[in-house]
Parts: sequence; C-alpha cells; structure tokens
Amino acid sequence: MSFGGLNQMSNVSEGRYEQLVVAWNSLSEKSFDIWIMDVSDAFYRSKLNVGFASDILGVRLAELQAALALAVLDEEELALLAQVIPPKTTWFSLATASADELNAAVGALQKFDNESPFKKVEKAIRAIAGPSSLERVGALTSEAFEHAAKKAKNYELLSEKSRNVLKSFARNQRTGKGLTTKQAAYAKDLLQQLADEGAIVRESRDNDVRICDLILDAIGRD
Repeated sequence: MSFGGLNQMSNVSEGRYEQLVVAWNSLSEKSFDIWIMDVSDAFYRSKLNVGFASDILGVRLAELQAALALAVLDEEELALLAQVIPPKTTWFSLATASADELNAAVGALQKFDNESPFKKVEKAIRAIAGPSSLERVGALTSEAFEHAAKKAKNYELLSEKSRNVLKSFARNQRTGKGLTTKQAAYAKDLLQQLADEGAIVRESRDNDVRICDLILDAIGRD
C-alpha cells in the first residue's frame, strides 16, 4: 500500500476519533437522550475498544461503559431520563432498570433533599424490584451456610479453604456479625458453584428440599 493510502486511512481514523470526542463533549448543546444516542453512534463508528476510547475521551472506563449501556434503552425511556439528566453515578443502575423502575427512579431524582442521587435511584428501584441477589445471600441463615459447607464436603466439591469460608459465614450469621458486600459476593459465587455441580438443586433427594430452595432463591436460580 502506498504512503498516500496509509495517510488517507490514518486521516479517516482520526476523523472517527474526533467525531467521538465532539459527540461526548456536546451534552450542553442537546438533550440527554439525543446525547446518549450520538455518543453511542460515534463510538461504534470509531471501531475503538472501550478502554482505548475512554483514554481518548479522558474519562473513566466505567463512565463510558455506563453511557453505552444507557443507549440500549427505548427512546421513550431515554426521553424520560432527559427530564432529569441523571448524574453519572446512577447510569449503570438506570441502564438495567425496568420501565416501572425507571419511572420511580426519575420521580426520586426530581425530589430535592440531601440524599445522594445514587441512593435515591437505588432505593426507588429496590422498592419495586425487591432486594438484590447479594442482599438475599447476605440474609441467609447460619443453617444455610453450614448446610452448604456440609454438602460441598459430601459431594467432594470446592476446596477445603472454600468450605471453611462457608463455615465462617455461618458463624458470622449465628453471632449477628453478618456479611459484608464483598463476603456476600464471595458466598454467592461458592453457592453458585454448588448449584452448577448439582449439589444444591430443586427437589433434592437428600431430604433437604427446604434449605436447598432457600439457597437457590437467594442466588436467583430456578
């Protein structure tokens, strides 16, 4: 390929990058819903990966990912968000919300008080959707974690360290210490592994249907 051809390709690429930068910086000039769609269109035309694109824009990776996630919402839903121009901290939550949850979240954002926008949105969504899977796992009893550790041993699943972690979570629940968000996420992963391997199932033949159902409900399994 000639140098002229290479330069032309380089100019085309630079033009796509510039279009993305212009689109990202144009929020003050247009409504939020139009801005989201323009950013999404410019990003996909640029053919950049998200990491490189966020570097070019000088924004955090999560910020660009959240904006792109919002672009999958319906036009009516984006128009609803345009009424409040939601803060960046709420974008991920809003992108995965149902229509009813979005309406509740927008209503919450329109209220003037000292609560952070993120907390407003989370509370509004949670009021409709119910507790998250991590919250459900964090609410499991000590009996559930003890039983999971026992089944892991009986089925020869998980490492000894992981079984001991489940036992430690049982102690935390028994003593009222509870689980941190990080611990609940770890517990969920371990319980999911046991479900994947068939140790914890619906209609269990181990005479433990009740507790298996509680665990499966917590991790969101059918």
